[in-house]
Amino acid sequence: MPVMDGLEATRQIRQYEKENAVKPALILALTGLTAEEDHEKARESGFDKFLEKPVRLKDLGVILDEWEARNATEEKEEK
Repeated sequence: MPVMDGLEATRQIRQYEKENAVKPALILALTGLTAEEDHEKARESGFDKFLEKPVRLKDLGVILDEWEARNATEEKEEK
């Protein structure tokens, strides 16, 4: 990204969510970087999951299904 990298973008998104009481979005890191240091930086920035390329669509589907189910449960509990 020309203005900021994904780590900084994620930090700013998380800060915005916190300041505005917005429900956190699911943020996934999709990268070719495989070092544990890169994984740690992603976690510290606020990413929910770290997926290494090539990403299998089946794996991505599982993550999205889990996130959707968790949100549906939370919405029911809020009512």
